[in-house]
Amino acid sequence: MITFRKLTILFFILLLILNVGHFIGCRMDWLNGHFCTHTYVYILILFLLYIGISITMAFFIGSDFHHSCICKGKTNEKLCSLTFDDGPHPGNTKAVLDILNREQLSGTFFVIGEKLKGNESLIREMDSTGHLIGNHSWSHSNWFDFFTGKRMKRELATTANAISEIIGRSPLLFRPPFGVLNPTLSSAIKYLAYHVIGWNVRSYDTVHHDVTKTAARICRNVSPGSIILLHDPLANSPLLLEAVITGLKNQGYSIVPLMHLIHIEAYV
Repeated sequence: MITFRKLTILFFILLLILNVGHFIGCRMDWLNGHFCTHTYVYILILFLLYIGISITMAFFIGSDFHHSCICKGKTNEKLCSLTFDDGPHPGNTKAVLDILNREQLSGTFFVIGEKLKGNESLIREMDSTGHLIGNHSWSHSNWFDFFTGKRMKRELATTANAISEIIGRSPLLFRPPFGVLNPTLSSAIKYLAYHVIGWNVRSYDTVHHDVTKTAARICRNVSPGSIILLHDPLANSPLLLEAVITGLKNQGYSIVPLMHLIHIEAYV
């Protein structure tokens, strides 16, 4: 499996070969012609490939390229888990929570730190009724992936502290904003000892608002051990959740707590 570390090692090996070939082979006439006159072009192509692959793979959370990520449980049984991003929202998240509690189901909520103020009672209700709470950064800024490592650590640590102040426990589960992982964020995650939780079924509920079609696509793509990505702050989040629950049950799936699929600690 190719990883950022392996790609970096390969990049420097090839860069060394090109430079040695140019400075020794060309000067001693072991090599000549196009390579010697255009070595810089080969170096530029190599550099662009390295950067291009690194950036592209940052968007594939399940690739384990920049950082290992849990995107699916290891099971052959028809089990799956529901996860929710970008909350809390005082109205829509509450409605989602009520549906889960009514159906006696457990969800995992990856919350944005700056949204916690004023929603403390909702977070306490999540915790007291058996739902998990994970870290989804403080700001979920569009520029998050360009932050320095120090600022990323501060975002994650501040959110963790805010959650801990509310429920008395600090989360170990982290989902990166936009599902993007890069070397800087990977270093911050390692420093803070988080487990990165991804998904293997993405709802795209933030861009597709037809509840029936979205629920059908989710259920069509589900497989044993699936971790499903939903969003709880949206106006149609409660309706979509109900449709997904019904569809999964009709397919014979049991919706289980995330920890039943991945078997790791959720809190410190």
